Amino acid sequence: MGRHVQDETDEAGTSPASGPGRAWLISASLVIIAFGVASSVMWEPAWRMLGGGGLPVPAAVFAVYSPCGPLAALLALVIGWLRFNGGQRGSALKWMIAIPVVWLIGLLGWLAALQAFCDGALVCAA
Repeated sequence: MGRHVQDETDEAGTSPASGPGRAWLISASLVIIAFGVASSVMWEPAWRMLGGGGLPVPAAVFAVYSPCGPLAALLALVIGWLRFNGGQRGSALKWMIAIPVVWLIGLLGWLAALQAFCDGALVCAA
């Protein structure tokens, strides 16, 4: 009778909701909010480009994609906190970080392709 009865959480060595705590998500949220605010500077150039009309497809795609940083930040916050509150703490922080990083990689990749193939211009001359 002197034996210690272990519950399921002791056997696994982790708590039922393992993953980053609320403090990590709050810290990440502040960084994501700052990212969203900083990436909103792309709105003005995009509106100028789209307002001019008659854009070629590569320039129009860039003008639509580039100001989506705040949208990526908002999506990251919503998905991260929904996963955290849903008990999936392990993936909450990953999603919160991955969504803005994917947007940023896409933007930098687009700019690198324009630099490599079009000498930095939004329209490649044939």
